[in-house]
Amino acid sequence: MFLLGLSAWVRRQSWLRALYRLFPQRLRDKVSFMLAARASRRAHFERTPAWSRPLQAQAEIAAPAIARDDTPGVNIFAYLRGQFGLAESARMYGRALIESGYPVALHDIAIDLPHGLDDRSLDAHIGEDAAHGISIIFVNPDYLDEALKHIGQAKLKGRYLIACWFWELEEIPQDWLPALDLVDEILVATAFVEQAFRRVTDKPILRVPLPLCPVPDSGLGREDFGLAPERFVFLVTFDFNSWIHRKNPFAAVEAFQRAFPPERDDVQLLLKSSNGYRHPDNFLSLLALGARDPRIVVRDEVIDRAHVHALQRCADVYVSLHRAEGFGLGLAESMALGKPVIGTGWSGNLEFMNADNSCLVDYTLVPVGEGEYPHPPGAKWAQADVEHAAMHMRRLADDRQYAAELGRRAREGVLHTLSPRAAADAIAARLRDLSAASATKRAGADAPSGPPIMGSH
Repeated sequence: MFLLGLSAWVRRQSWLRALYRLFPQRLRDKVSFMLAARASRRAHFERTPAWSRPLQAQAEIAAPAIARDDTPGVNIFAYLRGQFGLAESARMYGRALIESGYPVALHDIAIDLPHGLDDRSLDAHIGEDAAHGISIIFVNPDYLDEALKHIGQAKLKGRYLIACWFWELEEIPQDWLPALDLVDEILVATAFVEQAFRRVTDKPILRVPLPLCPVPDSGLGREDFGLAPERFVFLVTFDFNSWIHRKNPFAAVEAFQRAFPPERDDVQLLLKSSNGYRHPDNFLSLLALGARDPRIVVRDEVIDRAHVHALQRCADVYVSLHRAEGFGLGLAESMALGKPVIGTGWSGNLEFMNADNSCLVDYTLVPVGEGEYPHPPGAKWAQADVEHAAMHMRRLADDRQYAAELGRRAREGVLHTLSPRAAADAIAARLRDLSAASATKRAGADAPSGPPIMGSH
């Protein structure tokens, strides 16, 4: 805490900041990285004995009541062991298809990325087989060419290729556009992402909301996370690798402090981040904010999903004052637990959030700042109204009956909208349509039987 306090003090001294800027950039970066790495280690959760208990494994994929032989199979290429959003999305779609009885071949893409790659929940189903005529690849356009080379032509030639992509702004980046020539179709999880891609392509787009699959719970309680049992806890989670200005935790801090004066000590705000040391300046700024208010706790580390799920259970409210979201998995998972959520009323989270099941926060659209996020010229995103967010925080903390009812409606809404069976059936229906169209085309051309032929490979 001494280093953090010293760093915060230095940042407040204009003469020291001016002197610091005289040092070479490489030296400044090295100092910031060292400070952030040490601060990140200090910001880990303190381990109680409960942390050493064996974790409950992800539930085995349930054997389907009926194996569906009325639908063509699909290959799924993804970072199936990745510990980040796109990898988790692939596992969720894959699990939904398998548990619904549809034939699926899972293939892991082992590309080195700045993320954890230790999720083993689908290892029993991952193999090298890719015999189906249709494939879905969960790799964003900026890594697509590298991923296709990793997979190899032998597994791709003659396959109809669907890319599942997420994006957070209304405009697709120009450097993503060449990737459209490498795929035949796009799978998206929200109408927001669908509309963005429809502006730049006439290729088919299949919208299937992300299926919420069961998540194991480590069983940790509030005391294991250092949370006061009697306080009303607001939770914010984010990964620094996902761009802090997009996730915008600073707005949550401001809203919390506007909602509750310093003397009110029955509330708590937990900012749970990961990879802070990789982004030292922003991380140290966030820690400095927390150091000035004992009710604000900052924890930074990658923890198992079972622990994240337990943390969501222990919180009273989940908060996301994001500037843009492609989906908003933390919001959806918390709603599925029956938790009230506060979220910016813009972008992908509106696929499952509405004024009846959530606290939607007003916003204004503002330009994306230079260096805040990869974006085309003129791109805008949402700036949440922190006073409106503060109003929601106060109401939820002061009216527990209202909070409980909102949580009940939240759970009911997402379990319907984000149903695994509905997602699997929607994808399967598209696979059948593609197979039928391919068969018709082959019959008309008097061609031999085979998988759908891609036009772009």
